[in-house]
Amino acid sequence: MSKRILQCRRSLSGATALAVSLLLGALTPGVASATDPVEKLQEFELDEVSVTDAYYQNISSKEIAYIMSLDPNRLLEGFKAVSQGRDPGNSPGINLYGGWEGGWSLLRGHTIGHYMSAMAQAYKQLKSSDAEQSAAIAQKIDYTISQLKSFQDASPRGYLFASPETHFDVVEGKANGSSWAPWYTMHKIIAGLIDVYKFEGNAAALEIASKLGDWTYNRSSAWNADLRRKVLGVEYGGMNDCLYDLYRLTNNANHLAAAHIFDEDSLFTPISQGNNVLPGKHANTQIPKFIGALNRYRTLGQTENFYYTAAEQFWSIVLRDHTYVTGGNSQLEHFHEPRQLDAQRDNVNNETCNAYNMLKLSRGLFKATGDVKYADYYEQAHINEIMSAVNPTNGMTAYFKPMGTGYFKVFGKPEDTFWCCNGTGMENYTKLNDSLYFHDDTDLYVNMFLSSTLNWSERGLSLKQTSNFPVSDKAVFEITAAPADAVTINFRKPSWVARCQPVTITVNGQACDATEANGYLTVGRTWKLGDKVELTLPMEVKVSRLPDNPNAVAFVYGPVVLSAGLGTERMLSEPQWASEKATIPPGVIIKDTIGINNGITINEWIADIENNLVQTPGAAEFTLRNTDSDSTLTFTPHYQRYADRYGIYFRLTGTAGENIPDAGECPPPPGTGEQCDSVSSSESGGSTGSGSTGSGSTGSGSTGGASEGSSGGSGGADGGTTDQGSSGCSCSLSRASSERWQLAALFGLGLVAWRRGRRRAAPLGARISGAR
Repeated sequence: MSKRILQCRRSLSGATALAVSLLLGALTPGVASATDPVEKLQEFELDEVSVTDAYYQNISSKEIAYIMSLDPNRLLEGFKAVSQGRDPGNSPGINLYGGWEGGWSLLRGHTIGHYMSAMAQAYKQLKSSDAEQSAAIAQKIDYTISQLKSFQDASPRGYLFASPETHFDVVEGKANGSSWAPWYTMHKIIAGLIDVYKFEGNAAALEIASKLGDWTYNRSSAWNADLRRKVLGVEYGGMNDCLYDLYRLTNNANHLAAAHIFDEDSLFTPISQGNNVLPGKHANTQIPKFIGALNRYRTLGQTENFYYTAAEQFWSIVLRDHTYVTGGNSQLEHFHEPRQLDAQRDNVNNETCNAYNMLKLSRGLFKATGDVKYADYYEQAHINEIMSAVNPTNGMTAYFKPMGTGYFKVFGKPEDTFWCCNGTGMENYTKLNDSLYFHDDTDLYVNMFLSSTLNWSERGLSLKQTSNFPVSDKAVFEITAAPADAVTINFRKPSWVARCQPVTITVNGQACDATEANGYLTVGRTWKLGDKVELTLPMEVKVSRLPDNPNAVAFVYGPVVLSAGLGTERMLSEPQWASEKATIPPGVIIKDTIGINNGITINEWIADIENNLVQTPGAAEFTLRNTDSDSTLTFTPHYQRYADRYGIYFRLTGTAGENIPDAGECPPPPGTGEQCDSVSSSESGGSTGSGSTGSGSTGSGSTGGASEGSSGGSGGADGGTTDQGSSGCSCSLSRASSERWQLAALFGLGLVAWRRGRRRAAPLGARISGAR
């Protein structure tokens, strides 16, 4: 679609714009089809990645136990009543849950959407590992879908909702009465149905969603420009997003046209130009709109680049002007003046749904671009916002996560809250294996350092990752299945790596230098069963200062934000609109300052933070030096804190002093002289002994055991010797095999060179052992 046509269409309104959209959709194959992906990278299926970290596993199991404990009939009661012509808000004898699912709530029904998404995700990830539980989940999913289908079949227009259709009339000004955000709830329902079809394969779920798409089109296509503006002035979630997803599955032009109707170009245009028009706007109303804008680009291709630009600019503006150290944003659910973050710190910061949606946006942008900045943010917010929002004892989620010092997290209740953040929480903790790894047609991208396993079935590559950040600075990757051809593994070089400290890599115990390109360290080779790659990612304490008060600081160690516990005295909450917030009752004394002692200025103290916030050996625990709080504050990873008051930000008091200049450029690392990409493997298996780097014709190496065709120590099947002792780092071959390997080696090098030519990375980066 030409730029002029795009501009023309955006200037049209109402029925005229709709007609043009339909005409272009019908006549332009590239637009009417979702077969031209613009994504550079793809995600793995949920059953191809398993998280083995014990803390994460516990939370996932608690969440699945919780959603399995819910009675789908009670979640469906409102839908059933409406299908029978009753209003759940005023009809007796309806067995609804409490909170936002209660008879008083006009968001009633939103939870069924989250429930379907969460159950479908849980089914998919457990399908291969726990047949009994996945079957039990599938049974509940299928029952839920069968009930929803029967309720929808009772409506002549395909309407399916837990409130009467007049709720939508009120939003349009066609009826009197109360209204909240019906399109927001409709988004959750359609998205949940699509997830059931996507992950569990229930065809009836797609049929129901398609009919809701038809109902949406029939209603929205009648709006003129003024009415459309009026409707889109009320929170509508990601209606554009779910309708683009639906269109991908149905290829129904009406679903595409309906998605376009929910694209809010009047917002996208100034944002795409880099103008921050967000202050005063409800934060989580805006984020899904841009997820939908990005989905338009992902679905229809380069002709829709305007929508990609809007999404990318929105992401940049939110991170630059509205984001705290945890990756969260908002105060009282709203964006405020740019970079006025200290002024807005209190007990109602960082709505968890915002982080859920910012991660969806970041994930989509990463897939579209491969830009490592999106992966860096994803890790930041995933650990310090999403993992920070859950009570690990029962899987319940917090609505707000206060940035004000001395508050605490207030978690939802199993049957009495059903906040929006409880719903997104169901989804968050049934997809903890999401976004750890990505791939293109040939190569693997490792984005998260978390103990897990990956089975890339299409390439025949499987691996096991063992990590324990921030307690350990090492990540070990063991190849558990390998294809015959070469695979390049791209390891993200995190933005938090300690300054001027080298990232080191060993392959089977042999230290080697990797290629750094576009924020990744790449190791490309023909892998063998049992091969091991070990990364050392040095960490250090860093200080994060708020832009409107540089003396308001937070501390970060590696990927984790640190917080200090401030006791449990009178942890009382109170209502906040339809949710809850923490309080500091009169008489509870909170010290939110850290005084700098011993004649040191604040800037000097910060510049020497490695000696002023000191780690307890062997633990992720830190204590202060040269302050008035040396013996009273202990800092630990914030994401594991759930039972007490806390402080993330503290105001430093004392003499500010002069600014301390940056230390300048880091010297280049020494390197090892051995390139990870070029080291060869021994022809056949042998047994490796103990040790980390072995040398000479040895059996010393790092893989520690016999593995077919992978270990290179003495005692291999050919009886040959190796220079480096371990698989993948042997630098010579036995005479008996050298001739037949020469041709294979030449072919392999040619294949690697051809693949690198196809990679989208910038020209070859520096050969490193890895200083940032």
